[in-house]
Amino acid sequence: MVDVHGARPRVVPVLSRYHDILLASAAFAGPGLVTGGTSAVRKNITTPLTRSLAGGAGLPRLEASRLRMTWLADCGRLLGLATFMHAAGISCSQRLGDLLAALDPADEATAVALPGAVR
Repeated sequence: MVDVHGARPRVVPVLSRYHDILLASAAFAGPGLVTGGTSAVRKNITTPLTRSLAGGAGLPRLEASRLRMTWLADCGRLLGLATFMHAAGISCSQRLGDLLAALDPADEATAVALPGAVR
C-alpha cells in the first residue's frame, strides 16, 4: 500500500510485480517521501520528473496518464471489472459512476485483498 497525500489523499494498493522495487525505494528514502520532495503538500513534482526522463533506446517518454491507465487496466483485470460490467449490462463508465455514488469504499484490508495481495 502507498499513502498518497495532497488534494486527494488516499491509500493505493500496489500491484505485486512492483513490490520489490517500491520496497527498495522506500528503504532508500527512509523516513522521507519517495516522491514529492520534503512536504506532502508540495505541488506534484512526479509528472515533471517523469516527463524529463529520456526515453532512451528509442522508448517513448513516460507519461503519468499512460502509467495511470496501465495501473487501472491491471487492477480492473485482477478485480474482474470487465466480467462484472458485462454481466450487469454496463457499457458506459457513467453508469459505473452512478453505481459508485451509492457505495462506500471498503477498508484498507479489503482493498489490499481485492487484487490478491497481502499486507
